[in-house]
Amino acid sequence: MVSYNKIGIVGAGCYGTAIARCFSSKAKEILLVSDVKIITSLINKFHANIKALCGTALSANVSCTDRFSDICDVDIVFVTVPTAATAKVFAQMAEYKIKAPAVLCSKGFDIENGCLQSDLFEKISGKNYAVFSGPSFAEEIADGLPAEVNIASPNGELSRKIAESLSSFVFKITPLDDYRGLQTIGALKNVLAVGCGIFSGLKLGNSAVARLITDGLKEAAKLIVLLGGKETTLAEAGGIGDVILTCAGRKSRNILFGEHLAAGGNVASWNGPLAEGASAAKMIPIFERKYDVRLKVFSGIYKAIYENRCLFEIVSEII
Repeated sequence: MVSYNKIGIVGAGCYGTAIARCFSSKAKEILLVSDVKIITSLINKFHANIKALCGTALSANVSCTDRFSDICDVDIVFVTVPTAATAKVFAQMAEYKIKAPAVLCSKGFDIENGCLQSDLFEKISGKNYAVFSGPSFAEEIADGLPAEVNIASPNGELSRKIAESLSSFVFKITPLDDYRGLQTIGALKNVLAVGCGIFSGLKLGNSAVARLITDGLKEAAKLIVLLGGKETTLAEAGGIGDVILTCAGRKSRNILFGEHLAAGGNVASWNGPLAEGASAAKMIPIFERKYDVRLKVFSGIYKAIYENRCLFEIVSEII
């Protein structure tokens, strides 16, 4: 069933490409936006993004452009770029006066302004948005495997409409009424996954990893409430479901980054896929000062990433 005439997706990386394939039966046209001309050319020529999801065929109604102005007429626009690039995208949306609702898919804090992605969007582009988050590895979504994610918005009717229009039997979209809590745990679970990778790399055992996750969830619950969210969001797919996937799935780039640290590497020497947890961790000392709260687990992970100290010493402070 076609739900939209035209869906725009800003960001033709793994996740943007995956949801383009997933939603291709829900719209007459899907237009990806990439500022990398070779990706645009490859998608339009071969109907596949061999730079991001090699082997994933895209439907004929999926195309790509390098001109942001081409999405001025979309019905809805998904923003799937890394958090470091969202400010630029939000500014472009304001510049081109895009009226369509934006769906924010980036999982991380805005480090420069010390706020959530929704706060940044409101500051730059307005309030017509929803937040999209949950346990959904791009490769699995592209392969049509079942998953559930959450969507939330200051406008509950908007999130319900998007969920109803784009949800399917295999890709379930469940609306929530907590867009702040959903974003908070979406960012924190990446930091926690880095810690799990460190514990795994140091051969501390599965029981220690389970303890880390348990204590981390307790701290996450505090932060969710402090940032204006609801603790009950932890029980949703975008809460504990996303934590389980990111902290246990072997495809998790944040776990791989944590194992890199455990092997003696650092941020500068990491040449693997983007680990959003490293960036999100920068907010931990800021939150501790702002809210006068002690975050033993998350603070320890921050120190493991950015302080040149013995990791076993830091682990002893965490546990």
